[in-house]
Amino acid sequence: MKKSLLLLASMAFATASFAQTTPATATTAVTAHHGKRHKTPEQRADHRTAMLTKKLSLSADQQAKVHQILLSQAQEAATIRAKYPAEAQRQAMHQAMEAGQARYQTQLQGVLSAEQFGKLQAMRQEHQHKEKGEPGSKAKS
Repeated sequence: MKKSLLLLASMAFATASFAQTTPATATTAVTAHHGKRHKTPEQRADHRTAMLTKKLSLSADQQAKVHQILLSQAQEAATIRAKYPAEAQRQAMHQAMEAGQARYQTQLQGVLSAEQFGKLQAMRQEHQHKEKGEPGSKAKS
């Protein structure tokens, strides 16, 4: 009797804990893409600026400029995604994203030193190899 009562109580507790939900806030939007939370353009720019600061040893001046470039890029990408929501428009969205990315790469090249920009290009190529699953690409640590 005690065991069944204890089992019933633990099941009730477990069910109650799973029933609790966290409401979506203005800082993170939830999309239907595999239930992942996507960052806002501001959060994306902050995260990428911090990552580049760490990996490229950016100065304070470079940090501010890079953040502004990345924020503009993230905001434009969000606008493009909203403009081309349908799967049939995927090619047009891809072309618009590539054009914007090329423009922002040129801006970053003006802010970064030649050595830093070279590292950035190498990081980007490594990331593309990982995405494609090509042999010889470094595995995630």
